[in-house]
Amino acid sequence: MERWLWIILAAFFSECKGEDKVIQTEGFITATQENTVTLECRAETTHPYPYLFWYKQELNGFPKYILRRDRNSEGNAPEFSEDKFDAEFKDNSAPLRIHNLQVSDSAVYYCALRPTGGNYKLYFGKGTKLTVESENEYQPSYYKLEEKVDDKTLCLATGFSRHNATSTHEGYKGLFNSSSAIRIKDDSLYNQVIFTDDDGKNCEHGPSVGDCETNLKGDEMVNLVSLTVTGLRVIFIKTIIFNILMTLRLWLSQ
Repeated sequence: MERWLWIILAAFFSECKGEDKVIQTEGFITATQENTVTLECRAETTHPYPYLFWYKQELNGFPKYILRRDRNSEGNAPEFSEDKFDAEFKDNSAPLRIHNLQVSDSAVYYCALRPTGGNYKLYFGKGTKLTVESENEYQPSYYKLEEKVDDKTLCLATGFSRHNATSTHEGYKGLFNSSSAIRIKDDSLYNQVIFTDDDGKNCEHGPSVGDCETNLKGDEMVNLVSLTVTGLRVIFIKTIIFNILMTLRLWLSQ
């Protein structure tokens, strides 16, 4: 009986050795333009000469090969220069460094392990989502859209530079937090749309502006020009909203 007890205990507490895997500890990273970021990657393998690879996957795209590192050699894809994307292999680890960050560098980055030169099977990590934001900070502007979807009123937040800027909205904080902001390709500013149940009455909310008093007399010509500029701005904003709405409709229909 004692012999079988030791066998059972050994089965419970023994370690599983020889399993090949990749560890990426950082799930999400946010950085600003023109800075440098490092994405961690560590391989666990019993093979003495492993290969480590990095891949970049943009939204709605497929993974693109960036570079390869091992003990004795290295290589970058022509599209990803070593001045921009670099990694050093050491102790089964090859952290990816991305220099001079731009908005277009936003993507999910996957580290992959190939245990030996003769084994072409790749073991991928969970990936690290990198979000690169504009160096300048812009607050969102909110617009209630007249068109409804399933009897729900749309509230549009547009023109903001931080992906979580809408989380402070007084009326729809919960709704904005439960959805994601998106950027049109290569654009540095975010847009976000939510569906409201209260006819969007709390949608148009922004930073408070104090009253301003002045003793200057108005000029009729200046007022006319101001009204013209304001009208052009309204038309421009409506055009942007229409284009964003059509893009969202196209995405939802796919």
